[in-house]
Amino acid sequence: MLKVFNYINDVLIFIIMKVMYIAPIGVFALMADATGTFGYAILKRIFVLFIVYLGALALHNFGFYSLNIKLFSKLPLKKFWSNIYKPELVALSTASSMAALPVNMETCETDLGVSKETASFVLPLGATINMDGNAIYYALVSCFFAQMFGMHLGISQYIAIIFTATIGSIGQAGVLGPTLLVVAVLLSANIPVVGLPILFGVDRIFDMLRTAVNITGDASCAIIVDKLK
Repeated sequence: MLKVFNYINDVLIFIIMKVMYIAPIGVFALMADATGTFGYAILKRIFVLFIVYLGALALHNFGFYSLNIKLFSKLPLKKFWSNIYKPELVALSTASSMAALPVNMETCETDLGVSKETASFVLPLGATINMDGNAIYYALVSCFFAQMFGMHLGISQYIAIIFTATIGSIGQAGVLGPTLLVVAVLLSANIPVVGLPILFGVDRIFDMLRTAVNITGDASCAIIVDKLK
């Protein structure tokens, strides 16, 4: 049975690798089609979306996390931010919470004083379900496409976006790849998904940033849980 599952795993990895080789061609084709449909002006709108997203991540990362650490732990903020950059750099370079997990665990245990028991439980769990950066991305992309298509969002649609963005961020895998769950968020608010391919080509940039925020949130949760346990 072990050999059977190993063979199946090898076949799946082979298929995935082949798909990854041709994926850039497919993404280029999708972007070309979307750019031809909406015009080059859409690229300027994407740049504006990126700036807004960068500001939202900075506010959440340096504001919300710092406030929680200040209120619920005795760890000095200077010590936290002077050490957390190591897993953040790994997250930026790999765009994967799972890839940054070993460095995050080592930083929390060695540099930030989190117990091994807490770090080994909170951090792997956080790398799977704690995706604040993804939730912010889903919400902003939904508003972006609603404005692009001239749609007016009501209270019920905003509630649907908030709910599905939260659930979707929990269900997002902690590995590199486009956030296809944003489709569910768009559909929940009846926003057309026809323009979504234009974001797939630049998704890696967004992914790097949101992953760095995600693992920072994991570390802050570990620090707080270790203090309150």
